[in-house]
Amino acid sequence: MIKEFHNEDAQKLADMMNASDEAWPGGFTHGMDFTAEGLLEDRKRENTLATYCAWDDAAIVGIAEITEFWRDTNVLYVDFLNVVPTHHGRGYGRDLLITCVEKATQLGSKRLDLHTWSGNMKAVPLYKKTGFFWVPKTLVYMRNFLPLILNLQVARPFFQKHNWYATFKRELEVEEDDFNGVYPYHWEEDGDILHIVIDAESGGVTQFENNDFAISQKVGPAFAGEESSVTWEIRNKTPTPLDVAVISHGDEGITIDFRDSFTVSDTKVVTATVSIDPDIEIRKKEEPPHQLMTDVIVNGRVLPLVSGLRVVHGVQVTTFPEYVVITPGEQCITVILKNNKHVQVEGMITCYTTGESHPFSISPGYSEGIPFSFHAVTDCELQFVVENSLPVHTVPVRVTTGGAVIMQKGKEVILENLQARIIVSLAGGKTSVYDKNTHETVIKFVSDELGPPYWPSELFKTPYTVRMQQRNGKVRAEFTAYSKKHSTTLVRRLEMDAGPMIKMEYSFTPQRDVYVQFGGETSGAGGILTLPLKEGFVSEPTVEEDFPLGHGDLPENPGAYKEQWMCYQEDESAFGVIWEKCAKINLRSYSFPGIIMDTRNLHPLYLYVGRGTWKDVRKTWSMLHNVTAPPAEPQGIWSVNPSLVMTAEDMITAHFTLSNRRKRPLKGTVNTQPFQVSRGSPFVFEATFETSDIGIAKQSLQVETDLFSREIPVTVVRAGKKESKVLLDEGGTIQVDNGLYRFEVAPSYYGSVIFWGTDVNHLLTPYPEIKQLGWLRPWYGGIHPIVFAEKRDFPGRMHKEDFSYSITERKVHDISWKGVTVTSTLQEIKGIQVETSYLTTGYSNILAICHTLKNLTSAPHSLYSGMSFYVQPDGSLANATLYYNRPQLVQRKRTPYGGASVCREWAAVQGSSTFLTVLGNSIYTLDMEKDGAHVFTPQKRNIPGNSQVSEFNYVVAARSLEESQAYRVLRDLQWD
Repeated sequence: MIKEFHNEDAQKLADMMNASDEAWPGGFTHGMDFTAEGLLEDRKRENTLATYCAWDDAAIVGIAEITEFWRDTNVLYVDFLNVVPTHHGRGYGRDLLITCVEKATQLGSKRLDLHTWSGNMKAVPLYKKTGFFWVPKTLVYMRNFLPLILNLQVARPFFQKHNWYATFKRELEVEEDDFNGVYPYHWEEDGDILHIVIDAESGGVTQFENNDFAISQKVGPAFAGEESSVTWEIRNKTPTPLDVAVISHGDEGITIDFRDSFTVSDTKVVTATVSIDPDIEIRKKEEPPHQLMTDVIVNGRVLPLVSGLRVVHGVQVTTFPEYVVITPGEQCITVILKNNKHVQVEGMITCYTTGESHPFSISPGYSEGIPFSFHAVTDCELQFVVENSLPVHTVPVRVTTGGAVIMQKGKEVILENLQARIIVSLAGGKTSVYDKNTHETVIKFVSDELGPPYWPSELFKTPYTVRMQQRNGKVRAEFTAYSKKHSTTLVRRLEMDAGPMIKMEYSFTPQRDVYVQFGGETSGAGGILTLPLKEGFVSEPTVEEDFPLGHGDLPENPGAYKEQWMCYQEDESAFGVIWEKCAKINLRSYSFPGIIMDTRNLHPLYLYVGRGTWKDVRKTWSMLHNVTAPPAEPQGIWSVNPSLVMTAEDMITAHFTLSNRRKRPLKGTVNTQPFQVSRGSPFVFEATFETSDIGIAKQSLQVETDLFSREIPVTVVRAGKKESKVLLDEGGTIQVDNGLYRFEVAPSYYGSVIFWGTDVNHLLTPYPEIKQLGWLRPWYGGIHPIVFAEKRDFPGRMHKEDFSYSITERKVHDISWKGVTVTSTLQEIKGIQVETSYLTTGYSNILAICHTLKNLTSAPHSLYSGMSFYVQPDGSLANATLYYNRPQLVQRKRTPYGGASVCREWAAVQGSSTFLTVLGNSIYTLDMEKDGAHVFTPQKRNIPGNSQVSEFNYVVAARSLEESQAYRVLRDLQWD
């Protein structure tokens, strides 16, 4: 039984869809079950004209949905068709399709379309049996003209006697339906026949035959500026003469005014001339062709015949590049000539602008490229004429000196700079963005959608107008369209300059209670999608039909995002979307993120297109929102945390959290423990590891799912020994001894660490004197904080400040760290207090340093701060060798020549047996020739009023370069 869908049936529909994985390549649910609530929410987004359900007793076993087709007018589309696999072959799909055809007929549609895949061996024959034709050279687009045919006046007598489905005759092979530009329909029963041929270009009837007569219309090739022909053949199949009248006319640019009437006893052939204007619009293949329309009246009955004329130039002229944007001076473009005729074409092509001419000779169907040179310093046009051809082919040329340019070419408006090209079609406002770095279209078919429901949008078929402006390397385009459905005028403004950021704004007159979605398709499959979620930044490779899925797989609520941006990254290029305020974010597979905004509360959108990564998109967001973006490191869409554990014992049992940031569940085992996690429902578990020596140990957790097996690395840091105590001795200096290493702090001497080591001091210091080291004077050495207002003021004047101290203790991973905090309330930079804590734990080779800046005022401050590390590993400068990454490993031995370099995260200085390792966000290394190699961690810090910022640095005594690099994991420690 076929019935229309009602909302109360949503759960039964969800049950049917959740049981349909087997019927779809790659599955249907993709591991995320449909729910009644989700289906009803999805229905609000789509403008569905009819939804039919197939029932077996009390269960829904199939569904078909019809919408308007998004491209052609008066065409409907089977947006979704599915029958649960257990009910395949039982006629449910057939009955659903028949119902769809009859609904389209009832609504007066001229066609019903659908898409499928070439390997759909069960369904393609069924589609063909219900009137669909596989359009040649598509994967797989099918058209059904039965709604037009069933409404034909001259066809009604046959269908009043015969069932259209039962009497329809055709081959049902799973292959393209290539019938030389036509689609033949044939019915036959009890001696009655009906044969109707549809012209593939126009979608109209071009041939009709029944028991009484046969009529056909055929047109010749259509070339701009030339004549063509149309031929009618009328055949009388009865002994009684037919009274026939033929009235024919064409679209604009197609001239034919043919009227004739005659009597046909047997067969009559009539031919007329068709004139095609030389300046006729040349339409793209996705646009409807020009039409030649004829009313044939047979014994008082009207039969409309329609033929499509896909008008082309006999010699087609295009250019490479297609859009000519150049720098000033001598340039060369290639003019491409294609012979669209069926005979050899020879002649001459001339550029009227420059006078340059070239001969050509081209075989039928082939192309030839001809170079033309020209000189341009300002915007201009190149005009080309082909010999013996009337049209003048005009090529707009835009000259850029680094900024953006704008041009209109036919129905397309192009905005372009060195990073990107934006193409907006005035036929529906469809927008594509081309990345000039990767030479790929990063988004396409992006358009304006008003709703809900949003899909399909009436604006897809609405003409747009444009106003363009270009000044001082900046361009602006204002696109306008009128929505009949919502009685409002939409304006979309695009602004582009020399940079990678493109600004987009909407306005509506008058304002309506409606939302606007800017969305479409992206080439993001295979790229990396980065999202700044509140629960953590995520970077994950996109997989078509797998990640991201729709239906809320990723958060749709803007409140779930910590920052207002997202980024697709591929081949060293980034495509980002930045917003200020929106109502909803619609993320779907293989789709541009749909940013939905309330038209009564509109804010600009920004696109980022150019070289870079998510960090560049985030930097642009930070600039637009005038905020400082704190450091962030994205994780995968699912993750196990922590990746680093620390212990002071021989065995550690650590707690881990397996989190999934998708709505789609992740199921499997971790170290044989079963789990199922989805967004907001993590899995917490324990794992035990053994440790022996102090240092870094690599361990792993084993995750098994149906899809993959993966080892999750876990770094175990044996920081010390729990049984060892940290001893403190307060005197003129404070001595801290952890049983393996000791350090000594002199608060009155720049708040510095003046000793760190075992028997020898790894630090270079003149304590208690104040001396000079190279160009540094006064020089205190050791380890101490630095603060300065301007970069050029390095290393600052904190030696002028007074310090106090206190004994301090902190915990990390349940390990107690003890030491000394030195504090200075600055006098030279009023309102700033500096706290530096030097910490260690029992029997540890690690000195942890927490450097904190406190803003004691309500005014924001911006300054540089960090730590200085003057080192002499193993007590000597003689053979101190510096290592750092930039990005490859750099080594600097002692030579008469010094140098300074900026790197990140890690640097080490090698002595006779120790690799003295320094870790920090920003590293500045200073090679001071015979005076050694030293390390600093200055970083610019923006401190809001009445707030503070902190950073941990670490000094580690490592035994090898490999171990030194392994200690970089300490930067991931999260202190209590």
